Amino acid sequence: MKKLVKVVSGLVLAVSFLGVGSTVSAATFTAPKLGVAEVAPTDPAIKKGEKIFVTVKDTKKQTVAVYNKDAKKTSKTVKMGSTFTAKDVKKVNGKKIVKVSSDKWLNTKDVVKD
Repeated sequence: MKKLVKVVSGLVLAVSFLGVGSTVSAATFTAPKLGVAEVAPTDPAIKKGEKIFVTVKDTKKQTVAVYNKDAKKTSKTVKMGSTFTAKDVKKVNGKKIVKVSSDKWLNTKDVVKD
């Protein structure tokens, strides 16, 4: 019985030393320095008169849907890379849209400030 207690206590002591050694080595590890991330603008909201640039998330299609003044999709599309001047910005049915011409409106998720 005494031998069993000695073996178990020796194992517990060895495991505890291994645990302490691993935490010390993890604490002294220094992460590599990474480059500075690009800072996002503090006010990314698009305002009337600003230049906007069309971006596309789907790389195969390369076009963005055009909306009407009631935020309903039309059959028209705009190609990626097009630049416009925002004529008006409004929110309809929880969707923020930007007017780019007399009858074309784009979703703000599809455009960025130029």
